[in-house]
Amino acid sequence: MIVNFIDLLILIAALIGLANGYRRGFWLSLAQYVGLLVGVLLGATAARYVLDYLQITNASARPLGAVLVLVIGGSLGSSIGFAVGEPIRRKILRTGLHTSTDSVAGAALSAVAVLVMCWFLGLSFSRGPVPQIAQQIQRSTVLRALDTLAPRPPAFLASVAQVLAGVQFPPVFAGLEPAGLPGALPVPASVDTPAVKSAAQLVVKVSSVGCGGIVTGSGFPVGNGYVVTNAHVVSGTASHIITRVDGTTMRADVVFFDPERDVAVLYVPGFKPPGVTFGPAQRGTEAAVIGYPGGGQETIVAAVVDGSVSAQGRDIYNQNLVTRQIYVIQANVRPGNSGGPIIDLQGRVLGMVFATSASDPNQAYALTDDEITPDIREAEANPSVRDTSRYECAA
Repeated sequence: MIVNFIDLLILIAALIGLANGYRRGFWLSLAQYVGLLVGVLLGATAARYVLDYLQITNASARPLGAVLVLVIGGSLGSSIGFAVGEPIRRKILRTGLHTSTDSVAGAALSAVAVLVMCWFLGLSFSRGPVPQIAQQIQRSTVLRALDTLAPRPPAFLASVAQVLAGVQFPPVFAGLEPAGLPGALPVPASVDTPAVKSAAQLVVKVSSVGCGGIVTGSGFPVGNGYVVTNAHVVSGTASHIITRVDGTTMRADVVFFDPERDVAVLYVPGFKPPGVTFGPAQRGTEAAVIGYPGGGQETIVAAVVDGSVSAQGRDIYNQNLVTRQIYVIQANVRPGNSGGPIIDLQGRVLGMVFATSASDPNQAYALTDDEITPDIREAEANPSVRDTSRYECAA
């Protein structure tokens, strides 16, 4: 068993909780922690609305604002709980009803309450906004044990956890990243093949207006004027534009939107390049990730497929639990790569990039070809223009 500094912090917090609970007894501890819990829950529920009302959209400011709302809610709740519980505590002391059993029960309750709070905060910060801390949280032995025992957090707590994380990708896993993911393989030294270069000519940048600015991602054509990208790239936005590698821009409409798989299909009138060819992948398949990180110029980065897994996560709004078939890949993926393809050295699309790992900066995730092709077929069979500005901003 490997213990890191997050484990030590949790153990110290639990010991402090034990001591405080023993000193205060069961009833005062119960009142205070109930107040704390109610305050945190109210803060978690209100955080996103408060930030939206104050128009706090900066990627660094939103997590700090969410932390402040939680701290205020928790402090108020704890203070009210203490005010309610202290008279009960004094009455117990005056009447001589205080016993060692009351103290032991208070210690046990406090320790459990501290562990529950550590679990929630651990999940909340396990994806950011500080990568170094997120990586330590993902590797915490204590948090992994708690996450195994605990149920999945309700949707509104998962939602505030997303705000606290401050990242631009949807959560791939509903809890901590599984310990049994395929091991990392070395990326190829070069992916400079004619097929990859040819495929790169087809990949486009997707730009939309909304969510406090310009949202960008990547996409690729699947034939007949259709371009596939991630749903989280276009959710909450309007005025969709694709930009080809030569700088040509074209207007696009969203005609299919799947927030659970995280797939969207755009129709681009007059855009008639050949559709890509899909292919399977296995552990060790060498590949390239093509996209527009940061909304800048197109990049081609070397990648390798570590393996495929079935991942239970949440939809792009952190509401419903969903299961996706994904590839675990090694590649340098950044915001803006979302919706771009991972392509083998023969030019076949293996899947679509949609998220990065919280525990390994060189690891990312892609929806498999089997995961996205049903949505593509549905879009081609039943296209319907969607006003995605009516949807919430995602990620």
